[in-house]
Amino acid sequence: MAIPSRTARRLSLAVLLAAVIPLFGAIFIAWSMFSNLSSLTSNVRVGQQLETSLDLYQELAKAIKDGMRFEADAIAARESLRAAALLKHEPSLKQELAEVFPQYTNLVSLSVTVGKQTIAEHSRGRPIDEKTERMLPVTRDLTDQETGPKLVAVFATPRARFDELESAAEFVRDYQQIERLRTTKIERWYLQVFAALLCATMLAAVALARTLARGVTRRIGQLATATQAVGAGDLTVRVPVDGNDEITDLARAFNGMLLEVERSRARIEFLQRMGTWQEMARRLAHEIKNPLTPIQLAVQECHRKYAGDDRAFRVLLDTTLEIVEEEVGTLRRLVSEFSAFARLPRAELADGDLSGWLREQKDHISLFTDEEAAVQASDADLLEKAVDVSWDIPEEPLRAYFDKQMLHRVVVNVMRNAAQAIRDQQNTKPGHVKVSLRAIDRDWLQLAIDDDGPGIPEPMRQSVFDPYVTTKQDGTGLGLAIVKKIVMEHGGVVETLDSPMGGARIAIRLPKVGSPASAAVRDQLPPSSRRMSAPPAT
Repeated sequence: MAIPSRTARRLSLAVLLAAVIPLFGAIFIAWSMFSNLSSLTSNVRVGQQLETSLDLYQELAKAIKDGMRFEADAIAARESLRAAALLKHEPSLKQELAEVFPQYTNLVSLSVTVGKQTIAEHSRGRPIDEKTERMLPVTRDLTDQETGPKLVAVFATPRARFDELESAAEFVRDYQQIERLRTTKIERWYLQVFAALLCATMLAAVALARTLARGVTRRIGQLATATQAVGAGDLTVRVPVDGNDEITDLARAFNGMLLEVERSRARIEFLQRMGTWQEMARRLAHEIKNPLTPIQLAVQECHRKYAGDDRAFRVLLDTTLEIVEEEVGTLRRLVSEFSAFARLPRAELADGDLSGWLREQKDHISLFTDEEAAVQASDADLLEKAVDVSWDIPEEPLRAYFDKQMLHRVVVNVMRNAAQAIRDQQNTKPGHVKVSLRAIDRDWLQLAIDDDGPGIPEPMRQSVFDPYVTTKQDGTGLGLAIVKKIVMEHGGVVETLDSPMGGARIAIRLPKVGSPASAAVRDQLPPSSRRMSAPPAT
Protein backbone atom coordinates (compact mmCIF):
# COMPACT_ATOMS: atom_id res chain seq x y z
CA MET A 1 0.00 0.00 0.00
CA ALA A 2 1.41 3.37 -1.02
CA ILE A 3 2.24 5.86 1.72
CA PRO A 4 -0.05 8.92 1.50
CA SER A 5 1.64 12.15 0.52
CA ARG A 6 2.06 15.02 2.93
CA THR A 7 -0.81 16.87 1.29
CA ALA A 8 -3.05 13.81 1.67
CA ARG A 9 -2.10 13.37 5.34
CA ARG A 10 -2.72 17.02 6.16
CA LEU A 11 -6.05 17.05 4.34
CA SER A 12 -7.12 13.82 6.10
CA LEU A 13 -6.31 15.30 9.52
CA ALA A 14 -8.17 18.53 8.69
CA VAL A 15 -11.31 16.70 7.55
CA LEU A 16 -11.15 14.36 10.57
CA LEU A 17 -10.98 17.24 13.02
CA ALA A 18 -13.67 19.18 11.17
CA ALA A 19 -15.99 16.16 11.45
CA VAL A 20 -15.20 14.88 14.95
CA ILE A 21 -15.06 18.11 16.98
CA PRO A 22 -18.61 19.27 16.08
CA LEU A 23 -19.82 15.70 16.61
CA PHE A 24 -18.41 15.61 20.16
CA GLY A 25 -20.22 18.86 20.89
CA ALA A 26 -23.48 17.56 19.45
CA ILE A 27 -23.22 14.32 21.48
CA PHE A 28 -22.59 16.27 24.70
CA ILE A 29 -25.55 18.59 24.12
CA ALA A 30 -27.84 15.71 23.14
CA TRP A 31 -26.79 13.70 26.16
CA SER A 32 -27.49 16.65 28.49
CA MET A 33 -30.88 17.26 26.93
CA PHE A 34 -31.79 13.60 27.14
CA SER A 35 -30.75 13.40 30.78
CA ASN A 36 -32.87 16.44 31.69
CA LEU A 37 -35.83 15.15 29.71
CA SER A 38 -35.52 11.73 31.30
CA SER A 39 -35.48 13.19 34.81
CA LEU A 40 -38.51 15.34 33.97
CA THR A 41 -40.62 12.60 32.42
CA SER A 42 -39.87 10.11 35.21
CA ASN A 43 -42.13 12.06 37.61
CA VAL A 44 -45.16 9.87 38.50
CA ARG A 45 -47.45 12.83 39.17
CA VAL A 46 -46.85 14.12 35.65
CA GLY A 47 -48.13 10.87 34.17
CA GLN A 48 -51.20 10.83 36.40
CA GLN A 49 -52.10 14.41 35.53
CA LEU A 50 -51.71 13.68 31.82
CA GLU A 51 -54.05 10.68 32.03
CA THR A 52 -56.60 12.70 34.04
CA SER A 53 -56.52 15.48 31.45
CA LEU A 54 -57.05 12.96 28.66
CA ASP A 55 -60.07 11.49 30.50
CA LEU A 56 -61.56 14.96 30.83
CA TYR A 57 -61.14 15.61 27.10
CA GLN A 58 -62.78 12.27 26.28
CA GLU A 59 -65.73 12.94 28.61
CA LEU A 60 -66.17 16.38 27.03
CA ALA A 61 -66.26 14.87 23.54
CA LYS A 62 -68.73 12.21 24.66
CA ALA A 63 -70.95 14.83 26.28
CA ILE A 64 -70.99 16.89 23.07
CA LYS A 65 -71.97 13.88 20.96
CA ASP A 66 -74.62 12.77 23.49
CA GLY A 67 -76.11 16.26 23.53
CA MET A 68 -76.48 16.18 19.74
CA ARG A 69 -78.17 12.79 19.91
CA PHE A 70 -80.60 14.05 22.60
CA GLU A 71 -81.48 17.00 20.39
CA ALA A 72 -82.15 14.63 17.50
CA ASP A 73 -84.42 12.55 19.81
CA ALA A 74 -86.32 15.69 20.86
CA ILE A 75 -86.89 16.74 17.28
CA ALA A 76 -88.04 13.25 16.25
CA ALA A 77 -90.49 13.14 19.21
CA ARG A 78 -92.56 16.12 17.99
CA GLU A 79 -96.09 14.84 17.38
CA SER A 80 -96.78 17.26 14.55
CA LEU A 81 -93.63 16.18 12.74
CA ARG A 82 -94.41 12.49 13.19
CA ALA A 83 -97.99 13.02 11.96
CA ALA A 84 -96.79 14.85 8.85
CA ALA A 85 -94.19 12.13 8.26
CA LEU A 86 -96.82 9.40 8.59
CA LEU A 87 -98.92 11.13 5.93
CA LYS A 88 -95.78 11.94 3.89
CA HIS A 89 -97.20 15.40 3.33
CA GLU A 90 -94.28 17.36 1.92
CA PRO A 91 -95.52 20.95 2.64
CA SER A 92 -96.26 20.07 6.27
CA LEU A 93 -92.90 18.39 6.69
CA LYS A 94 -91.02 21.39 5.30
CA GLN A 95 -93.00 23.72 7.61
CA GLU A 96 -92.20 21.55 10.64
CA LEU A 97 -88.51 21.39 9.79
CA ALA A 98 -88.36 25.14 9.26
CA GLU A 99 -90.03 25.78 12.67
CA VAL A 100 -87.80 23.45 14.67
CA PHE A 101 -84.47 24.28 12.92
CA PRO A 102 -83.79 27.66 14.61
CA GLN A 103 -84.21 26.10 18.09
CA TYR A 104 -80.91 24.15 17.77
CA THR A 105 -77.80 26.17 17.02
CA ASN A 106 -75.59 23.19 16.15
CA LEU A 107 -77.80 21.97 13.32
CA VAL A 108 -76.45 21.96 9.78
CA SER A 109 -79.43 20.31 8.08
CA LEU A 110 -82.67 18.42 8.80
CA SER A 111 -84.24 16.05 6.30
CA VAL A 112 -87.00 13.43 6.17
CA THR A 113 -86.28 10.41 4.00
CA VAL A 114 -88.10 7.29 2.94
CA GLY A 115 -85.60 4.72 1.78
CA LYS A 116 -83.10 6.58 -0.39
CA GLN A 117 -85.58 9.33 -1.31
CA THR A 118 -85.60 12.68 0.52
CA ILE A 119 -89.14 14.01 1.05
CA ALA A 120 -88.35 17.31 2.79
CA GLU A 121 -85.19 19.13 3.84
CA HIS A 122 -84.07 22.32 5.59
CA SER A 123 -80.46 23.50 6.05
CA ARG A 124 -78.51 26.46 7.38
CA GLY A 125 -77.49 27.47 3.88
CA ARG A 126 -73.77 26.68 3.94
CA PRO A 127 -71.90 23.33 3.91
CA ILE A 128 -69.65 21.90 6.60
CA ASP A 129 -66.24 23.66 6.79
CA GLU A 130 -63.90 20.73 7.33
CA LYS A 131 -61.09 23.02 8.49
CA THR A 132 -63.03 24.44 11.47
CA GLU A 133 -65.99 22.01 12.05
CA ARG A 134 -66.68 18.34 12.60
CA MET A 135 -69.91 16.69 11.46
CA LEU A 136 -72.16 14.25 13.38
CA PRO A 137 -75.13 12.77 11.45
CA VAL A 138 -77.95 11.26 13.61
CA THR A 139 -80.84 9.19 12.16
CA ARG A 140 -84.14 8.62 14.05
CA ASP A 141 -87.39 6.80 13.12
CA LEU A 142 -90.52 8.94 12.84
CA THR A 143 -92.96 5.98 12.82
CA ASP A 144 -93.07 2.54 14.33
CA GLN A 145 -92.61 0.96 10.94
CA GLU A 146 -89.12 -0.22 10.10
CA THR A 147 -89.37 1.00 6.51
CA GLY A 148 -91.19 4.22 7.46
CA PRO A 149 -89.97 7.81 7.24
CA LYS A 150 -86.76 8.68 9.08
CA LEU A 151 -85.36 11.95 10.39
CA VAL A 152 -81.74 12.67 9.46
CA ALA A 153 -80.19 15.44 11.58
CA VAL A 154 -76.68 16.64 10.72
CA PHE A 155 -74.92 18.53 13.56
CA ALA A 156 -71.67 20.50 13.52
CA THR A 157 -69.33 21.28 16.40
CA PRO A 158 -66.04 23.24 16.48
CA ARG A 159 -63.23 21.05 15.25
CA ALA A 160 -60.69 22.47 17.71
CA ARG A 161 -62.24 20.54 20.59
CA PHE A 162 -61.66 17.18 18.96
CA ASP A 163 -58.23 18.16 17.60
CA GLU A 164 -57.18 19.00 21.14
CA LEU A 165 -58.45 15.62 22.24
CA GLU A 166 -56.40 13.80 19.57
CA SER A 167 -53.33 15.88 20.37
CA ALA A 168 -53.65 15.12 24.06
CA ALA A 169 -54.08 11.41 23.33
CA GLU A 170 -50.97 11.40 21.10
CA PHE A 171 -48.96 13.22 23.78
CA VAL A 172 -50.00 10.71 26.43
CA ARG A 173 -49.01 7.83 24.14
CA ASP A 174 -45.57 9.40 23.58
CA TYR A 175 -45.12 9.87 27.29
CA GLN A 176 -46.06 6.28 28.01
CA GLN A 177 -43.63 5.08 25.32
CA ILE A 178 -40.82 7.13 26.90
CA GLU A 179 -41.66 5.62 30.26
CA ARG A 180 -41.47 2.12 28.81
CA LEU A 181 -38.17 2.86 27.09
CA ARG A 182 -36.73 4.37 30.25
CA THR A 183 -37.37 1.14 32.10
CA THR A 184 -35.22 -0.70 29.49
CA LYS A 185 -32.15 1.42 30.35
CA ILE A 186 -32.34 3.62 27.25
CA GLU A 187 -29.50 5.76 28.54
CA ARG A 188 -27.01 2.97 28.03
CA TRP A 189 -28.46 2.16 24.61
CA TYR A 190 -28.14 5.76 23.47
CA LEU A 191 -24.58 5.86 24.76
CA GLN A 192 -23.72 2.86 22.61
CA VAL A 193 -25.40 4.43 19.60
CA PHE A 194 -23.44 7.67 20.08
CA ALA A 195 -20.19 5.73 20.34
CA ALA A 196 -20.96 3.80 17.14
CA LEU A 197 -21.90 7.05 15.40
CA LEU A 198 -18.63 8.60 16.49
CA CYS A 199 -16.59 5.68 15.17
CA ALA A 200 -18.52 5.61 11.89
CA THR A 201 -18.05 9.36 11.48
CA MET A 202 -14.31 9.09 12.07
CA LEU A 203 -13.98 6.29 9.52
CA ALA A 204 -16.13 8.16 6.99
CA ALA A 205 -14.12 11.35 7.54
CA VAL A 206 -10.84 9.54 6.96
CA ALA A 207 -12.20 7.84 3.82
CA LEU A 208 -13.60 11.13 2.49
CA ALA A 209 -10.35 12.92 3.20
CA ARG A 210 -8.33 10.30 1.37
CA THR A 211 -10.71 10.48 -1.57
CA LEU A 212 -10.50 14.27 -1.72
CA ALA A 213 -6.75 14.19 -1.24
CA ARG A 214 -6.37 11.63 -4.00
CA GLY A 215 -8.27 13.86 -6.41
CA VAL A 216 -6.28 16.96 -5.46
CA THR A 217 -2.87 15.27 -5.51
CA ARG A 218 -3.72 13.50 -8.77
CA ARG A 219 -4.50 16.77 -10.51
CA ILE A 220 -1.46 18.46 -9.02
CA GLY A 221 0.61 15.54 -10.29
CA GLN A 222 -0.88 15.97 -13.75
CA LEU A 223 0.11 19.64 -13.69
CA ALA A 224 3.63 18.73 -12.59
CA THR A 225 3.95 16.10 -15.35
CA ALA A 226 2.62 18.53 -17.96
CA THR A 227 5.06 21.20 -16.76
CA GLN A 228 7.96 18.79 -17.19
CA ALA A 229 6.75 17.95 -20.72
CA VAL A 230 6.52 21.65 -21.58
CA GLY A 231 10.01 22.14 -20.22
CA ALA A 232 11.16 19.40 -22.60
CA GLY A 233 9.64 21.32 -25.54
CA ASP A 234 6.29 19.54 -25.97
CA LEU A 235 3.60 22.23 -26.29
CA THR A 236 0.85 19.81 -27.37
CA VAL A 237 0.37 18.41 -23.87
CA ARG A 238 -2.85 19.40 -22.10
CA VAL A 239 -4.11 19.00 -18.53
CA PRO A 240 -7.62 17.52 -18.05
CA VAL A 241 -10.05 20.22 -16.87
CA ASP A 242 -12.52 18.65 -14.46
CA GLY A 243 -14.06 19.88 -11.25
CA ASN A 244 -15.01 23.35 -10.11
CA ASP A 245 -12.28 24.64 -7.80
CA GLU A 246 -9.07 26.64 -7.89
CA ILE A 247 -7.08 23.70 -9.27
CA THR A 248 -9.54 23.52 -12.15
CA ASP A 249 -9.01 27.24 -12.77
CA LEU A 250 -5.25 26.65 -12.65
CA ALA A 251 -5.53 23.79 -15.16
CA ARG A 252 -7.69 25.89 -17.46
CA ALA A 253 -5.24 28.79 -17.25
CA PHE A 254 -2.32 26.40 -17.84
CA ASN A 255 -3.97 25.01 -20.98
CA GLY A 256 -4.77 28.52 -22.17
CA MET A 257 -1.15 29.55 -21.62
CA LEU A 258 0.07 26.55 -23.61
CA LEU A 259 -2.39 27.36 -26.40
CA GLU A 260 -1.15 30.94 -26.58
CA VAL A 261 2.49 29.79 -26.48
CA GLU A 262 1.78 27.25 -29.22
CA ARG A 263 0.06 29.91 -31.31
CA SER A 264 2.94 32.32 -30.74
CA ARG A 265 5.48 29.71 -31.76
CA ALA A 266 3.43 28.77 -34.83
CA ARG A 267 3.13 32.48 -35.68
CA ILE A 268 6.88 33.02 -35.35
CA GLU A 269 7.68 29.90 -37.38
CA PHE A 270 5.23 30.91 -40.11
CA LEU A 271 6.58 34.43 -40.27
CA GLN A 272 10.12 33.05 -40.49
CA ARG A 273 9.08 30.76 -43.34
CA MET A 274 7.37 33.70 -45.01
CA GLY A 275 10.59 35.67 -44.77
CA THR A 276 12.44 32.83 -46.49
CA TRP A 277 9.74 32.55 -49.16
CA GLN A 278 9.83 36.31 -49.73
CA GLU A 279 13.58 36.21 -50.26
CA MET A 280 13.19 33.30 -52.65
CA ALA A 281 10.41 35.15 -54.51
CA ARG A 282 12.62 38.24 -54.80
CA ARG A 283 15.49 36.25 -56.29
CA LEU A 284 13.17 34.27 -58.55
CA ALA A 285 11.54 37.45 -59.84
CA HIS A 286 14.95 38.95 -60.52
CA GLU A 287 16.21 35.88 -62.36
CA ILE A 288 13.07 35.54 -64.49
CA LYS A 289 12.53 39.23 -65.28
CA ASN A 290 15.96 39.89 -66.83
CA PRO A 291 15.80 37.48 -69.84
CA LEU A 292 12.13 38.17 -70.68
CA THR A 293 12.70 41.34 -72.71
CA PRO A 294 15.58 39.94 -74.82
CA ILE A 295 13.58 36.82 -75.60
CA GLN A 296 10.55 38.83 -76.69
CA LEU A 297 12.64 41.27 -78.73
CA ALA A 298 14.54 38.43 -80.43
CA VAL A 299 11.36 36.68 -81.54
CA GLN A 300 9.81 39.94 -82.70
CA GLU A 301 12.97 40.71 -84.70
CA CYS A 302 12.89 37.30 -86.42
CA HIS A 303 9.23 37.80 -87.26
CA ARG A 304 9.81 41.30 -88.59
CA LYS A 305 12.87 40.54 -90.80
CA TYR A 306 11.51 37.49 -92.57
CA ALA A 307 10.74 38.61 -96.14
CA GLY A 308 10.30 35.26 -97.81
CA ASP A 309 7.28 33.90 -99.66
CA ASP A 310 6.97 30.61 -97.79
CA ARG A 311 3.42 30.81 -96.46
CA ALA A 312 3.78 27.87 -94.09
CA PHE A 313 6.89 29.39 -92.54
CA ARG A 314 5.08 32.72 -92.20
CA VAL A 315 2.25 31.00 -90.31
CA LEU A 316 4.83 29.30 -88.09
CA LEU A 317 6.47 32.66 -87.31
CA ASP A 318 3.10 34.27 -86.53
CA THR A 319 2.15 31.41 -84.20
CA THR A 320 5.55 31.48 -82.51
CA LEU A 321 5.36 35.23 -81.97
CA GLU A 322 1.84 34.96 -80.52
CA ILE A 323 2.82 32.14 -78.15
CA VAL A 324 6.01 33.87 -77.01
CA GLU A 325 4.28 37.20 -76.36
CA GLU A 326 1.45 35.47 -74.48
CA GLU A 327 3.81 33.42 -72.32
CA VAL A 328 6.10 36.39 -71.73
CA GLY A 329 3.05 38.32 -70.56
CA THR A 330 2.15 35.49 -68.20
CA LEU A 331 5.70 35.42 -66.86
CA ARG A 332 5.71 39.19 -66.41
CA ARG A 333 2.49 38.90 -64.42
CA LEU A 334 4.01 36.12 -62.33
CA VAL A 335 7.16 38.17 -61.77
CA SER A 336 5.01 41.13 -60.74
CA GLU A 337 3.22 39.01 -58.15
CA PHE A 338 6.52 37.62 -56.88
CA SER A 339 7.90 41.14 -56.58
CA ALA A 340 4.81 42.37 -54.73
CA PHE A 341 5.06 39.38 -52.38
CA ALA A 342 8.78 40.01 -51.78
CA ARG A 343 8.16 43.72 -51.04
CA LEU A 344 5.29 43.03 -48.61
CA PRO A 345 5.89 45.39 -45.65
CA ARG A 346 5.37 44.64 -41.98
CA ALA A 347 2.08 45.71 -40.40
CA GLU A 348 2.13 48.98 -38.47
CA LEU A 349 -0.65 48.57 -35.90
CA ALA A 350 -2.72 51.40 -34.45
CA ASP A 351 -5.82 51.56 -32.29
CA GLY A 352 -8.96 52.03 -34.37
CA ASP A 353 -12.64 51.25 -34.82
CA LEU A 354 -12.87 48.18 -37.04
CA SER A 355 -16.61 48.68 -37.63
CA GLY A 356 -16.16 52.22 -38.86
CA TRP A 357 -13.22 51.25 -41.06
CA LEU A 358 -15.25 48.47 -42.72
CA ARG A 359 -18.09 50.90 -43.40
CA GLU A 360 -15.55 53.11 -45.19
CA GLN A 361 -14.34 50.12 -47.21
CA LYS A 362 -17.92 49.31 -48.16
CA ASP A 363 -18.34 52.75 -49.71
CA HIS A 364 -15.17 53.00 -51.79
CA ILE A 365 -13.30 49.69 -51.84
CA SER A 366 -11.81 48.63 -55.16
CA LEU A 367 -12.19 44.92 -55.04
CA PHE A 368 -10.61 43.52 -58.12
CA THR A 369 -8.05 45.97 -59.46
CA ASP A 370 -4.67 45.98 -57.79
CA GLU A 371 -1.48 46.90 -59.62
CA GLU A 372 0.71 45.16 -57.04
CA ALA A 373 -1.17 41.91 -57.63
CA ALA A 374 -1.03 42.39 -61.42
CA VAL A 375 -4.77 42.02 -61.90
CA GLN A 376 -5.51 43.35 -65.35
CA ALA A 377 -8.52 45.49 -66.17
CA SER A 378 -10.09 42.78 -68.32
CA ASP A 379 -9.83 40.29 -65.50
CA ALA A 380 -11.25 42.85 -63.09
CA ASP A 381 -14.32 43.34 -65.26
CA LEU A 382 -14.95 39.60 -65.31
CA LEU A 383 -14.58 39.36 -61.53
CA GLU A 384 -16.87 42.33 -60.93
CA LYS A 385 -19.60 40.64 -62.96
CA ALA A 386 -19.03 37.29 -61.26
CA VAL A 387 -20.23 38.26 -57.77
CA ASP A 388 -22.57 40.50 -55.79
CA VAL A 389 -21.07 41.74 -52.51
CA SER A 390 -23.08 42.35 -49.31
CA TRP A 391 -21.94 43.69 -45.94
CA ASP A 392 -23.07 42.96 -42.38
CA ILE A 393 -21.36 45.48 -40.09
CA PRO A 394 -22.55 46.35 -36.55
CA GLU A 395 -23.25 49.95 -35.66
CA GLU A 396 -21.41 49.90 -32.33
CA PRO A 397 -17.65 50.54 -32.41
CA LEU A 398 -15.40 47.47 -32.17
CA ARG A 399 -11.86 48.54 -31.35
CA ALA A 400 -8.75 46.63 -32.39
CA TYR A 401 -5.11 47.26 -33.26
CA PHE A 402 -4.77 47.06 -37.04
CA ASP A 403 -2.97 48.44 -40.07
CA LYS A 404 -5.60 49.92 -42.41
CA GLN A 405 -3.66 49.38 -45.63
CA MET A 406 -2.58 45.85 -44.79
CA LEU A 407 -6.04 44.81 -43.58
CA HIS A 408 -7.48 46.34 -46.75
CA ARG A 409 -5.23 44.00 -48.71
CA VAL A 410 -6.49 41.05 -46.62
CA VAL A 411 -10.12 41.81 -47.43
CA VAL A 412 -9.41 42.38 -51.11
CA ASN A 413 -7.34 39.19 -51.49
CA VAL A 414 -9.98 37.00 -49.85
CA MET A 415 -12.83 38.53 -51.84
CA ARG A 416 -10.84 38.22 -55.07
CA ASN A 417 -10.17 34.54 -54.36
CA ALA A 418 -13.87 33.96 -53.79
CA ALA A 419 -14.79 35.80 -57.00
CA GLN A 420 -12.23 33.82 -59.02
CA ALA A 421 -13.52 30.52 -57.64
CA ILE A 422 -17.11 31.47 -58.50
CA ARG A 423 -16.03 32.68 -61.97
CA ASP A 424 -14.29 29.37 -62.69
CA GLN A 425 -17.62 27.58 -62.12
CA GLN A 426 -18.90 29.39 -65.24
CA ASN A 427 -22.37 29.96 -63.79
CA THR A 428 -24.83 32.03 -65.74
CA LYS A 429 -25.95 33.89 -62.61
CA PRO A 430 -23.56 35.94 -60.44
CA GLY A 431 -22.41 34.49 -57.14
CA HIS A 432 -22.59 36.10 -53.73
CA VAL A 433 -19.89 37.24 -51.32
CA LYS A 434 -20.75 38.47 -47.83
CA VAL A 435 -18.45 40.38 -45.44
CA SER A 436 -19.51 40.34 -41.77
CA LEU A 437 -18.03 41.45 -38.46
CA ARG A 438 -19.04 40.53 -34.93
CA ALA A 439 -17.64 40.15 -31.42
CA ILE A 440 -17.45 36.45 -30.56
CA ASP A 441 -16.48 37.02 -26.91
CA ARG A 442 -14.97 39.70 -24.69
CA ASP A 443 -11.46 39.23 -26.15
CA TRP A 444 -11.93 38.47 -29.88
CA LEU A 445 -13.56 39.88 -32.99
CA GLN A 446 -14.35 37.81 -36.08
CA LEU A 447 -14.18 39.18 -39.61
CA ALA A 448 -15.80 36.54 -41.83
CA ILE A 449 -15.96 36.49 -45.64
CA ASP A 450 -18.46 33.95 -47.01
CA ASP A 451 -19.25 32.90 -50.56
CA ASP A 452 -21.52 30.46 -52.34
CA GLY A 453 -18.78 29.06 -54.56
CA PRO A 454 -17.35 25.53 -54.70
CA GLY A 455 -15.67 25.81 -51.30
CA ILE A 456 -12.24 24.50 -50.26
CA PRO A 457 -11.68 20.72 -50.12
CA GLU A 458 -11.08 19.38 -46.63
CA PRO A 459 -7.56 18.02 -47.31
CA MET A 460 -6.40 21.45 -48.52
CA ARG A 461 -7.71 23.56 -45.63
CA GLN A 462 -4.45 23.40 -43.68
CA SER A 463 -2.11 23.96 -46.64
CA VAL A 464 -4.14 26.53 -48.58
CA PHE A 465 -2.36 29.37 -46.73
CA ASP A 466 1.10 28.17 -47.77
CA PRO A 467 2.74 30.02 -50.69
CA TYR A 468 2.30 28.56 -54.18
CA VAL A 469 -0.66 26.37 -53.09
CA THR A 470 -3.78 27.19 -55.13
CA THR A 471 -7.00 25.62 -56.39
CA LYS A 472 -7.53 28.15 -59.24
CA GLN A 473 -6.52 27.72 -62.85
CA ASP A 474 -4.54 30.95 -63.07
CA GLY A 475 -3.57 31.40 -59.41
CA THR A 476 -0.07 31.69 -57.99
CA GLY A 477 -0.91 30.62 -54.44
CA LEU A 478 0.30 33.89 -52.91
CA GLY A 479 -2.98 35.64 -52.04
CA LEU A 480 -3.94 33.59 -48.99
CA ALA A 481 -0.30 33.32 -47.88
CA ILE A 482 -0.19 37.11 -47.75
CA VAL A 483 -3.51 37.08 -45.87
CA LYS A 484 -2.18 34.72 -43.21
CA LYS A 485 1.05 36.69 -42.78
CA ILE A 486 -0.82 39.96 -42.27
CA VAL A 487 -3.34 38.41 -39.89
CA MET A 488 -0.58 36.84 -37.80
CA GLU A 489 1.23 40.17 -37.60
CA HIS A 490 -2.04 41.50 -36.16
CA GLY A 491 -1.97 38.79 -33.49
CA GLY A 492 -4.93 37.06 -35.09
CA VAL A 493 -5.89 33.65 -36.43
CA VAL A 494 -7.26 32.79 -39.87
CA GLU A 495 -8.94 29.52 -40.81
CA THR A 496 -11.11 28.05 -43.54
CA LEU A 497 -14.58 26.73 -42.72
CA ASP A 498 -17.77 25.68 -44.42
CA SER A 499 -19.94 28.69 -45.15
CA PRO A 500 -23.67 28.84 -44.34
CA MET A 501 -24.04 30.12 -47.92
CA GLY A 502 -22.78 26.77 -49.24
CA GLY A 503 -19.25 27.73 -50.25
CA ALA A 504 -16.17 28.65 -48.22
CA ARG A 505 -15.79 30.88 -45.20
CA ILE A 506 -12.52 32.61 -44.40
CA ALA A 507 -12.80 33.43 -40.70
CA ILE A 508 -10.32 35.99 -39.37
CA ARG A 509 -10.13 36.46 -35.61
CA LEU A 510 -8.52 39.66 -34.31
CA PRO A 511 -7.94 40.51 -30.64
CA LYS A 512 -9.89 43.37 -29.10
CA VAL A 513 -8.11 46.33 -27.62
CA GLY A 514 -7.30 45.51 -24.00
CA SER A 515 -7.29 41.73 -24.42
CA PRO A 516 -4.22 39.68 -23.43
CA ALA A 517 -3.68 38.67 -27.07
CA SER A 518 -3.58 42.28 -28.27
CA ALA A 519 -1.12 43.21 -25.51
CA ALA A 520 1.09 40.26 -26.46
CA VAL A 521 1.24 41.14 -30.15
CA ARG A 522 2.02 44.79 -29.36
CA ASP A 523 4.96 43.66 -27.22
CA GLN A 524 6.37 41.71 -30.20
CA LEU A 525 6.34 44.70 -32.55
CA PRO A 526 9.38 46.91 -33.23
CA PRO A 527 9.61 50.04 -31.04
CA SER A 528 8.40 52.32 -33.85
CA SER A 529 5.25 50.27 -34.42
CA ARG A 530 4.70 49.90 -30.69
CA ARG A 531 4.58 53.64 -30.23
CA MET A 532 1.96 53.95 -32.95
CA SER A 533 -0.19 51.22 -31.42
CA ALA A 534 0.02 52.33 -27.82
CA PRO A 535 -3.38 52.56 -26.12
CA PRO A 536 -4.79 56.03 -25.59
CA ALA A 537 -3.99 57.74 -22.33
CA THR A 538 -6.69 57.73 -19.68
